[in-house]
Amino acid sequence: INMAELMAGFGVFTHALVRGIASSLPKEALRMSSADVDLSRARHEHDIYVGVLKHKLGLQVIELPADDTLPDCVFVEDAAVVCGDTALITRPGAPSRRDETEAVRKALKNLGLNIVDIADDTATLDGGDVLFTGREFFVGLSKRTNQRGAEILADTFKDYAVSTVPVCDNLHLKSFCSMAGPGLIAIGSSEPAQKVLKVQDSNNSD
Repeated sequence: INMAELMAGFGVFTHALVRGIASSLPKEALRMSSADVDLSRARHEHDIYVGVLKHKLGLQVIELPADDTLPDCVFVEDAAVVCGDTALITRPGAPSRRDETEAVRKALKNLGLNIVDIADDTATLDGGDVLFTGREFFVGLSKRTNQRGAEILADTFKDYAVSTVPVCDNLHLKSFCSMAGPGLIAIGSSEPAQKVLKVQDSNNSD
């Protein structure tokens, strides 16, 4: 497979959705670490990130304002899974985060995407547990995402295979792996990360 074919499968990106950092994040956000958060530094780094999206990558960036009643709202990835012209609005595993989806849903609808909502109140799905390789989805079954959430994702994106991966020691699947380029997954060296790698390898060899 040549690089052009790989890139065609990986997707072409035109837009990015971001959201400001709430002043409530340092004290109220749901985190696994108890380390202090420097709010001014976090906002400065976020500004740099948005600048790269706009000026280095040439994306059209939709910027949603922070909402101080939603401490985790900067993590917009968790609120929706977008593939092609369809956006699946998630049902976050943490009840305190479910209102984050409203602004994200509106922004994606304004872009003309087909919106799919999760109506099943037994399902949970965080976007941080969804890794799209360009050819398939891996969905982490974690504290925030359950089997029913993975099933709804599979029903929504029927053109792609969906494999589930148990996530035991981290918050999300993408806490330790991410796409680094077409056909290339970057994954941590920790024991939990390597367990996930073995599952992904076995799914790819089937």
